[in-house]
Amino acid sequence: MEIDQSLNLKRDTWFDAAVLYTATALFGLTIVLAATQVVVRVFNIPTFGTMYWTEPAARFVLIVATYLGAAVATRNNQHIAIRYVLDKVRERYPKVGATLKLFVGIVVLVFVAVALQGSVLSAMSDWNTSIGGISFVTSGRLYLGISIGLALMAIYELLKMKDAIVSLSSGAEQDDSGTARGALDSETVSAGRSEGSDR
Repeated sequence: MEIDQSLNLKRDTWFDAAVLYTATALFGLTIVLAATQVVVRVFNIPTFGTMYWTEPAARFVLIVATYLGAAVATRNNQHIAIRYVLDKVRERYPKVGATLKLFVGIVVLVFVAVALQGSVLSAMSDWNTSIGGISFVTSGRLYLGISIGLALMAIYELLKMKDAIVSLSSGAEQDDSGTARGALDSETVSAGRSEGSDR
C-alpha cells in the first residue's frame, strides 16, 4: 500500500496529510517495536529485561494506529462495502442513488457517534486504570487514542454527507472521489465536439 494510495496530498488539506502521516508513522513504529521484540527473543539478547516494554508498546500503538487507519479509509471511501446495488441505482436514478448514499452516511455516522460516546466515557472513567506493561500507559489513555480515531471518522463522514447534500441540491451527482459527474460528462461531450470539428 502506497502512502498516498488514493489520497492526493497535493490537492488535499494539511489536515488530511496530518492524519495520513500520523497513521503511517504509528504503523511504522509498530513494526519497529515488534521487530525489536523478535530480535531480542530469538537471539536471547541479555538486555531482554530492559526491553520488555516493546511488546506491550507495539500492541498499544497498533490499537491506536488501527483507528487512525480507519479514519484514512473513511476519507478514501475504502471501507468494505457491497456497492453493486448502490452503483446500479446511481446509474438508473442518480437522485435516488445520492439519497441512498446520504442515508448510508447517516447510518454510519450514528454508529460512529455511539462508539465515540462509549470510548470517551471509558477514557474518563478508566483514566488512571493500569493495563500493565508500561506504567504511564493507562486504559483511559488508550481509549483517548481510540476516541481520536473515531472522531476523525465522524468528521470525514460529515464531510461526505455535506457533499451528498450538495450533489442532491445541485443535481450533479458526485462519484466516490468527490468529483461532480455532471461537470465531467459535459466536459467530455464538449471535448468530443471539438475533436470532431478539428477533423
